[in-house]
Amino acid sequence: MNKVLLFIILWISVTFSQAGQTTFIPLSVDFAFFRGAEEQIYLEIYISFQEGHLQYSQSGKIYQAEYLATAEISQNDSVLFRKFDRRISEIDSLANVSARRKFLNIFHFSLNPGLYIAKVTIQDLSSTRKGEYYFEFDAPGFADQELEMSHIQLCSKITPDTSKSDFQKNSFLTIPNPESIYSISQPVLYYYAEIYNLDFLRDKEGHYSYRCTITDLDGKLIKEYPKKIIRKPGTSAVIVGGHNVVTLPANTYFVNLEIEDQQSQKTVSASKRFNFIKPSRKIILSSDSAEIGSKVNFNLAEYLQYSEEQLNQEFEQLRYLTTQEQKSIFNNLDIESKRVFLAKFWYNFDQTPETEINEFKTRYLQMIEYANLNYGSMNKEGWKTDRGRILLTYGIPDEVERNYMAMEMKPHEIWHYHELEGGVQFIFADLTGFGDFDLIHSTFSRELYQPDWERLVRKTQGGTGFETNIN
Repeated sequence: MNKVLLFIILWISVTFSQAGQTTFIPLSVDFAFFRGAEEQIYLEIYISFQEGHLQYSQSGKIYQAEYLATAEISQNDSVLFRKFDRRISEIDSLANVSARRKFLNIFHFSLNPGLYIAKVTIQDLSSTRKGEYYFEFDAPGFADQELEMSHIQLCSKITPDTSKSDFQKNSFLTIPNPESIYSISQPVLYYYAEIYNLDFLRDKEGHYSYRCTITDLDGKLIKEYPKKIIRKPGTSAVIVGGHNVVTLPANTYFVNLEIEDQQSQKTVSASKRFNFIKPSRKIILSSDSAEIGSKVNFNLAEYLQYSEEQLNQEFEQLRYLTTQEQKSIFNNLDIESKRVFLAKFWYNFDQTPETEINEFKTRYLQMIEYANLNYGSMNKEGWKTDRGRILLTYGIPDEVERNYMAMEMKPHEIWHYHELEGGVQFIFADLTGFGDFDLIHSTFSRELYQPDWERLVRKTQGGTGFETNIN
């Protein structure tokens, strides 16, 4: 099985204006390797971001937004490849801007096996908004004789198609899902993969089988789908499948494909991580307004399908933003009143209630997802960690210093907020070596103040161990 992805670093440069408008574009990025021509590796990079992060400007009777997508591949500090994709989006009215609609881009590269760094950039050409994503990867070579398998590409849709679309390959239209997130509104997990070097004889019929399973992060089997036996079309084959995962509990999982050549008895497998989330709307702020208009009723309609457990789970995610009185009130409401409470909670802080989009809601949802995907551990969801709490309480930092490689220091991050109290810092450190970053110091008046924090991140003499006596 191919092993790849040494690490991924998402680097976002963020600033806030006085109106609270962010200048960054959150990106979701994924990639997959396939066998290329002449011993090369065929790399696909998938990018998505929400339409609401582009700035539309009026042009006659329509509104336009324009952005430039760029992908760079570097090796040994030299840029080997740089590709661009410039797009224009046109709408009739700003009311048609959807917080849920996403733009998708794909880039293709043919590479020799080796270690590379990729940089993906989205630049809104009508504003200063920009998103960047870096990741390092090891492109492995594919053997000529041994049974091999490509990466698994997760998709939001796969249909037979022979068009010349950027997302078409091997007679299928494969719409990528770079977020690797599935939910009630996207319940079918589609996957695409390729098999190479099957034992094939033209004058003799042969078959291969594949089995799909879903496991949790501990490797525990959660779901197993029936094995399929398929006639070999040649020495290579394409695996396309989809399974409805709506009954899964909200969690992070792996989808696993295991291939067996029925003639040679050889096997190969691959796994891909994904997230399944239950419907929940994340709230940013609340007030005591008693007005319930059409927008509130619109929000209320979304909650009618929610169970009380789901309503409670959503309210729990407001723990950093609600008062003790609000918590007490909510906990004593019946299920119908809880639905009304949450609907009003959104409405009261909707910046533009005359439009479909609730900017606060959209932003907070993105921060919850980002925290869960980047700050979580095996025992704790990302939004419950210290980094998640600071992100959701004070917003996106203006600057992040990541210190992971210093020989004499434990991994730590320094977050800068330029507008809080004239400029403050939050220092998070992995004190145990297990990837959990705790808040150990802040210059913000409301947070932990520990000015000698550097002693906590200083490794023991010799630089090999971790201090355990932390006061």
